[in-house]
Amino acid sequence: MKQIKLLSIVVKNLGNPEKCNNPKYRQLRISNEKVQAKLLPCPSAMDYMEAIGFRKVTEADGNEFLRIPVDQAIDCALMVASHKELCNALEIVGGERNVSRNNSKMERSSFLEEKKTPEGIIIPSSTHSTGKTYQFEKKSEKQKARELMEKKRKKEAEDAKAVRAKNIAMLKQDKFVRENDENWKSGVSAACAKSGSGISTFRDKYGES
Repeated sequence: MKQIKLLSIVVKNLGNPEKCNNPKYRQLRISNEKVQAKLLPCPSAMDYMEAIGFRKVTEADGNEFLRIPVDQAIDCALMVASHKELCNALEIVGGERNVSRNNSKMERSSFLEEKKTPEGIIIPSSTHSTGKTYQFEKKSEKQKARELMEKKRKKEAEDAKAVRAKNIAMLKQDKFVRENDENWKSGVSAACAKSGSGISTFRDKYGES
């Protein structure tokens, strides 16, 4: 996480048109404490620095720098986009750490406050700052089966609803074509096409009377 923070600062400066051509923001002294502690021990961070244009340079006096060559232009828009990605990575890493810490606290709390039912089933409970106690009970096989059946029923209902919506949309489309297309002609029904003959009506069979 500390490597990402340092990289985000470097990239943010390079994305600023007023700073990107300033030698101060185009180089990092390798002897710098932050570079020594955060970048050099991390191969992926060094690869990232190289990918955005930094090169290792040793001057005549022996001082070493990570530096973007003077003749190399910097794409500020690309640096701005890279800075956003690094900020997103920081949020993800920070969020994962917070979740991990919260889970550890809940586990410690549950071990301290666990209870047992008369049947010997352990029911861990965690009391929050709100004063409410939340208990987590082990579900029986019957409860699990009931939940699975309920999920299946909901899924089937959703699928049936989707099919109905699709059929209604097709019917509306067909109606629109019949009413607005001058070249539309009725075709042979599926039943007729299959049997090879038309479907007789009551009038065909018994006449007018």
